Amino acid sequence: MIGEKLKNLFNQPTANIITPASDVAVVRENDTLLHAILVLSNRGYQTIPVLDENDRVRGLISISKIVISSEDVTFFNEQILTQTKVKEVMDQIVPILFDDSDLEDILRLIVNNNFICITHRNGYFVGIITRKTILERFTNIAHNIESEYKLIKKL
Repeated sequence: MIGEKLKNLFNQPTANIITPASDVAVVRENDTLLHAILVLSNRGYQTIPVLDENDRVRGLISISKIVISSEDVTFFNEQILTQTKVKEVMDQIVPILFDDSDLEDILRLIVNNNFICITHRNGYFVGIITRKTILERFTNIAHNIESEYKLIKKL
């Protein structure tokens, strides 16, 4: 269990660790693989969320999934890229938490994922929490904790 003081430190000075949906590169499940490649390459990401027409998370698409689906990994098959929909090749296992999830749930999931998709309880995509953001926050705590607290070993 994470103590309240550490939770409070983690949420300071900026309580919001979520990158908002408006700043996240996404594709729609009915987009083509060609469109997904363009989004991934233009933004420089390996993996991005896939949303449906109602802004609900449906999966993840990655460069590696697209390459594997292209049949011949030595070059991209243009016909496959322009005719295949993202929903046909996306990963459907997605690390997702609600926007009111606690720190322990976030840490448990972020260990094995570069980012976690965050949704409202009604299912709408809110944004992502990245491993980088979590590590930056803990680095800040590690560097500044003794300026706010006197750490004394319990006997």
